[in-house]
Amino acid sequence: MNAPERVGALDVALQRWALRRSGSAALSRAIGLAVAAEADGHACVRLGADINLGELAIHPWVGDGSELKPCVLTASGDFFLWRNWRHEQRIAAEVAARIGAAHALDSEALQADLDLLHAGMDPQHAAGQRLAVQSAMGKKLFVLSGGPGTGKTSTVLRLLLMLQRHGAHQGEIRIALAAPTGKAAQRLSQALREGKQALAASLADRGEGWAAALKAIPENAQTLHRLLGFQPQNDRFRFDRDQRLPHQIVVIDEASMVDLALMRASFDALADEATLILLGDPDQLVSVSAGSVLADLVSAAAAEPALGSHHAQLSHVWRAGGTLARIYAAIRRGAASELQSLLAADAEQNWYPTDDPAALARQLQRWLARPEWPALQAQLTRADVDPHQAFAEMRQLQLLCALRSGRYGATELNAWIDAQRRQQLGGALWYPGRPVLIRHNDYGRRLYNGDVGLTLPIGGELRVCFESLDADGALSLRTLSPRELPEHELAYALTIHQAQGSEYGHVAVLLPPDAGSRILSRQLLYTGVSRAKRSVEIWSSAASLQAALNQLSLRAGGLRERLTHAQDGPL
Repeated sequence: MNAPERVGALDVALQRWALRRSGSAALSRAIGLAVAAEADGHACVRLGADINLGELAIHPWVGDGSELKPCVLTASGDFFLWRNWRHEQRIAAEVAARIGAAHALDSEALQADLDLLHAGMDPQHAAGQRLAVQSAMGKKLFVLSGGPGTGKTSTVLRLLLMLQRHGAHQGEIRIALAAPTGKAAQRLSQALREGKQALAASLADRGEGWAAALKAIPENAQTLHRLLGFQPQNDRFRFDRDQRLPHQIVVIDEASMVDLALMRASFDALADEATLILLGDPDQLVSVSAGSVLADLVSAAAAEPALGSHHAQLSHVWRAGGTLARIYAAIRRGAASELQSLLAADAEQNWYPTDDPAALARQLQRWLARPEWPALQAQLTRADVDPHQAFAEMRQLQLLCALRSGRYGATELNAWIDAQRRQQLGGALWYPGRPVLIRHNDYGRRLYNGDVGLTLPIGGELRVCFESLDADGALSLRTLSPRELPEHELAYALTIHQAQGSEYGHVAVLLPPDAGSRILSRQLLYTGVSRAKRSVEIWSSAASLQAALNQLSLRAGGLRERLTHAQDGPL
C-alpha cells in the first residue's frame, strides 16, 4: 500500500512519540504511516519519495528483518512494524515446513473408498470434490477454497472420513473444528451435523468401520480464540509453540476472516505432526485486522506448484443454482453489464436505483411490506412459540449495509425500522420480534461480539433469546431479560462485515450512493450478495454499483511473495 491519505489520532500520537525517542523525523513519519496502514488492514506501507529511505535504513531502530528491531525496511521501500514482519515470517516458515512433510498417498483401497463416498452424485459435478479429497491425502496443510454453495463442508466431511481410514495418524484421532466467529462456528456445526446424517444413511450397509469413523467426527465447532485458549487478562493464548494443541487434525472454516496475528498463533499452536485444513472463499472480505492470509495462500498456490498441490478450488454451485450462482460469478469477475442483465432478467433478483434519501425511504417501505414479515409475526404470536422456528423465520430476511453510520448506515436504518415496528405493535420499547446484536464479549453471560438475539414471549414475559451450541454440539437456547443485556444494538440491518459467516434466505445489500466512498469494493459487494441462499436485491446508485465492481481491494504485505519465492530467514 502506498502512503495513506488520512491519519488518525493514534497515528499522530505515535509519530510524536517516535520523534521524541528516536530524533528522526523520517522514522517518525514512517511509523505514523505504517500504523495508519495497519488500521486499514495492511501489513506494511510503501514509502513515498518524501521520506529519505537512506536515512531510515541506517537508523538503529530499522533493520532488514534478520534480527529483532522495531521496524523493517525492504529493498523495495516497504516499511513494516516488526510484529507484522514476524507474523508473515512465521506463517511462511510453517507453510514451507508442512509442504516439505507431505508424502504421496494412493492405493486401490483409497480409490475404492472414494468411489463409495461419491456414489450417487453426478460424476461430472462431483469430480472436483473427489479430486480435492484425494489431493489432501498425505498433506500436513491443505487449503480448500470455493464460493458459497460449492460444497466445501461436505467435501471436508468426506476428507475427515478418509483421513481416519487412510491417513498417517494412528489410534484415536482427535479432530478440532473452529471458525473465527461464533456464528461461523455454529453454521459449520450445523452443516456437519446435517452432512453426517446424510452420509450415515448412504453408508448404513457398509459395515461398522464406516459408522465408527463417521461417529468419531465431532459436530461441535468453536471459535478459534476458544480453541487456542485465549486469555484476555494477559492477551495471550494458552496453546502456543511451548504448549501445542492435543489434536491430530484441525479444521478452520471461514479462513478469509483470519488475520495475520491469529493465523500465526494457529500455526504456532499446531503439533508438528498435525494436519491443518483451511476452508474459505478468497473473494470475500478479508480480516478486519492486518493481513489477507487465505487470499495470499490461494494466489501463491496458483504461481507455485509445490504449494499448488496443497490447494483445491471448488467451482460447481450445489446450493444456489440458476441466476443467483451466476450473479456471484459476475461480481467476482467485476462484470457490470452481465450483472445488470442477470438482475433485470430474473423476477426474484433485483437492482433498485437508490440515489437519494427519498429513494431509500421508498425501498424501506417496500422492505417492510415483504411477505417474510407476516410469516415471522405468525410464529411470534403463537401460544406455544417455538424459538428455533422463530429464529429460522428471522433468517429468511436480512438488510445489509456497507456503512455502519450515517443516512445510509445500519444504525440509522435500524432506528427507522424499529420505530415503524413499534408503531405497528403498540409502541412499547421491547416487543416480540425485536432483534439485537451483541457488541462486545461478555464472558459472564456467555454472550459474544456478533451474537444475535431475538425478543420472544416466553413464560408470560418478554425474553431475549440466543441460540448457541451446547457441549454435545446440539443447538440450545439461552434467555435473558432485556435489562440483563450487555452493550447491544438493533439487528434489523447489519453491516456486511457483521454478517460475514452468516446465511439468509433473501438479502438486500445497500451501498452508499456516492461513487467516491472509500468503503466500496468488489469484495464488499460480493460478500454481501453471497450471504443470500435464495434471492438478493441491491440498493445503490448506478455509479456506486459500478465503483464497487471496479475497485478490487488488495492488502499490502509480503506474505504472498514469501510463499511464492521461498526466503530464508530466522525462525
